[in-house]
Formats: sequence, C-alpha cells, structure tokens
Amino acid sequence: MNSYLFFLGQNSLLSQAELTSLIPEAKLTTPHQSIIKLDSPTSLDLPSLGCRLGGTVKIAVLKQTSSAKQLQDDLVKLLLDQQAKNFSLNLLDATNQESYELSNEVKQRLVDNQLRTRFIAPTSTGISPVIITKQKAVELTIDSDFNIYQTTWVHSFKSWINRDRRKPFVTPKSGMLPPKLARIMVNLAVGDKDPGGLTLLDPFCGTGTILMEAALQGIKVIGSDLSADKVAGTKTNLDWLDENQACAPLKPATVFQANATNLKDQLVDQIDLIVTEPTLGPASPSQDKLSDIAHGLQKLYLGALKHWALFLKPQARVVIALPILHGQNRSYTTADFIDARENLGYNTLRNDLIFTRPGAQIERQIVVLEKQ
Repeated sequence: MNSYLFFLGQNSLLSQAELTSLIPEAKLTTPHQSIIKLDSPTSLDLPSLGCRLGGTVKIAVLKQTSSAKQLQDDLVKLLLDQQAKNFSLNLLDATNQESYELSNEVKQRLVDNQLRTRFIAPTSTGISPVIITKQKAVELTIDSDFNIYQTTWVHSFKSWINRDRRKPFVTPKSGMLPPKLARIMVNLAVGDKDPGGLTLLDPFCGTGTILMEAALQGIKVIGSDLSADKVAGTKTNLDWLDENQACAPLKPATVFQANATNLKDQLVDQIDLIVTEPTLGPASPSQDKLSDIAHGLQKLYLGALKHWALFLKPQARVVIALPILHGQNRSYTTADFIDARENLGYNTLRNDLIFTRPGAQIERQIVVLEKQ
C-alpha cells in the first residue's frame, strides 16, 4: 500500500470530492484539518496527478515509519542524506512546545554533523508552497503513528496567479469564477476517465475560465455565450493561454454566440461533459426582489437542462454552479428545482458542495448530475 498526504486548499470538502472523483479506488482518511491521507494499492504519478488538481496545494509521500524512541535519529538521517540547508518539521498531533523542542534538537544534531542549516517554523498545515519552492526547503510531516512524510510536489502558484489575474479579458461585473474552482468542477465531471478523449461544453462561457482549465488537461473544449463581447473575449483568453501557459499546443477550441437553451443545431461534436457557471443574477440584489430573482433563475436553469438533455450522451455528467441567494430573513436555494422534477432526465450525484467567500451575499452550490 502506498500512502500520501494531500494538503488541501481553502474548501476542504470540494478538494476531497475532487480526489474521490479522480481516484475512486483510493482510501481517504482525515488525520488533520485540511489534510487528507490517501492510501492507494498502486503508486501514484504525483507530477501528473498534481498538475491536474485544483484543490490541493502540496502532496507528501510516506518515507518511513518510525517510533517515539527512534524518531529524532530517523529525522536527522533523512535531513543529512539530503544535505537540507532549510528544513521544517510538522508534527500533526504535538503541542507547539513539543514541536519546538524536537526541531531545535534536530537542528543542533545537524550542526554537530557539520551541516549548516536553518529551521523554518510551520503553521498547522506546514510551510507554504512558495517557501518550499523559493527556499528549496525539505518539509517533513509526522503523524500520530510516527509515519514520516516528505513533501515532494507543490502546486505551480505562479501559473494559478497568472490565469487568475493576468488573462487579457475580464468582466468584473460577472461572477469571476476562480480558476481553482473551475478546475475542481472539470475534474468532478471527468472523474477517472482519460481527459484527452473527451469533449466539454460550457454554454455560459463568460471569460472562458472553465474552458481554459479544461483545455490545459487536453480536453477538447466548446464554449458559447449570449454575449458577442464575451465570445470574443473567451477566444482572446484561449489564445493567450496557448501562447503563455500551455506546455504543449492546445486542441483547437470552438466558441460561438448562442442562447444556452437553444444551441443544439450549432453543435457538430458529440458532448461528453457540460461544466458551467450560468448567470447568477445581480451581484447586489434588492432584498425585496430576491424571490422573483430566484424564480427567474430557476426558469432559465430548467430550460437549459431540458435542452442539454437532447444532445448529451447517456451517463454524461453536468457540473453546474448554482447560486444560493441570502436575504435578511431567508435564503433561496436555486438548485431546489432539480430534485423537485423527477422527469428532468438526470440523476443527482452530488449537491452538498458549497463554495463561498466571507461576507458574500451569493454562495455557489456545485451540483453534479448524470444524464440518464
């Protein structure tokens, strides 16, 4: 059995759902807040897997199992073998004082062995990928069973920042779907299938965030939007991605202007997946109009899902971000209409995934559907 620690992003439930979708055969446990232990019968290709993930910031692999008596000796040997100039020890079930004392003792023994080294104090989830990358730090994580894990993969924070902040076309008044959430949604749709053989449609493509994250995984992407400006902007962003972010040329994308409830006749390719964030309604809706806004959005979403059922393959997945509108006295969950209509043509796989930001009036409910 191969054992790994996955250090998750800000939304642990979404990150765990992504891992479950990509590696359904793996056993997942939670040894600590925001950390998932994954046991797999086969060895994982961490560079390949890590680059697909949107909800994981770093991955550690089990190096060895120690004991209370042997732990300090084993840590010193591991760090000496790697001539670690910067190191960090993250004890998951120890007090701050215990961690501090062990780290100082390990550092002193390294110095006694002629290794000039610096200890970097961790937070509850270790040190950041930025520090690991820039300072070439060796990070060791020790769990309650004295298993010693070493961080071997960290996410490409520069690439994520570039796609979030530096793409040429943005629309600040739109939903501004974060790239990491877009990637998680794509992975919830793909599951354990080979992404390179799939075609994905985003019928509310906006600025193309979902299409960009899917294209980077080798998926053939098709996008449409009612706005001609957004169609043009999405094409600009995909061209920018191909020139600045892709390791290999992206597959040709198709982007056109269309109503999401009436685009079947413009599709040439068969669609394996739909991943989308539709119109969420006004950014700052009036309290007295929330009920009407929610009803209007549900009508739009219902029409779209009915239309998509006409051309989706059987068992095709739809991953859609739907708003929860919060008022002073009550909230409106726009996804409720799905379970209320048994003949809609989809099975609900998940509807428990919520993405929110502090103080936001609108939350996103990530719903995973499968075409019957």
